[in-house]
Amino acid sequence: MSLFDALRDGADILRHARNPTEVLRALVPASMRTRRVLNDGAVPMDVDAKAIAKELRAVRNRLKLEAIDDGGHVHYGQLRGGATYRELEKTSRGLAVVSPADLETDAERIAFFVNLYNVLAIHGVLALGLESSVMEVPSFFGSIAYRVGGFLFTLDDVENGVLRRNAPHPVTKTKQFPEGAGELEFCPSVLDPRIHTALVCASKSCPPVAFYDAEKLDAQLDLATASYVTSGVEVDHDRRQLVLPITFRYYQVDFGDVSATREFLRRHMAEENRPDLERAFEGDYAVSYKRYDWSLNTVV
Repeated sequence: MSLFDALRDGADILRHARNPTEVLRALVPASMRTRRVLNDGAVPMDVDAKAIAKELRAVRNRLKLEAIDDGGHVHYGQLRGGATYRELEKTSRGLAVVSPADLETDAERIAFFVNLYNVLAIHGVLALGLESSVMEVPSFFGSIAYRVGGFLFTLDDVENGVLRRNAPHPVTKTKQFPEGAGELEFCPSVLDPRIHTALVCASKSCPPVAFYDAEKLDAQLDLATASYVTSGVEVDHDRRQLVLPITFRYYQVDFGDVSATREFLRRHMAEENRPDLERAFEGDYAVSYKRYDWSLNTVV
């Protein structure tokens, strides 16, 4: 990434910040940052992980029905102070009883943590009273957290620590957890790059909000990835440019080298768009990346 790209990315973030204090908080190292835990509170002693999973699915379904439109946008105003939000606050406390042993397969772990991420992002927007962007609080991804088992997980922890198997953060280049940390027991056995088309950080450049089931995960991730690639990748023949979502720059290591990235795009691009993609590959078009729109993914 060039210095120009880094400065432009920083400007895109900082223009949303509420005030200079929030900018300074974002500069505090993650290990020293105070986390805001959104699901602290008493959990009934007789509640087990299976019961919590059932309740969370019910809340998830209510969110889909009441506050998420067909395009995957969220009606935050409708959620604020409503019954579904109160149920989310109550039910999320049960995450404290979930352990790695409750998530036996990779599909269970990936589906659980993708859903956790997407719900935590929505919960965080509501809890912090954000109106226009998660970057009103630039430390958003490293500050809001859920307690799962005996651990705290921020959005950065979920994405980079668990789902990316403790790969270095794309900006700080540091790992979320030290070697041997208990949180790593939640990691799936492999890093599946399709997660980047399913994680929703409450911003317009994110994929549409969706939730995932372990039993259908592979097909659901394929569908999400096909939608993301087909709608997000552009070919400009006049300028001989292949324009990709910036996710492919941030997480280039996850998608692999040029050959692996091309194969990923080829595999997931809609059939009718593949000829343009192949022409770009054969012509060795220059690759550029879209700017990230941090505006809230709210229902207009």
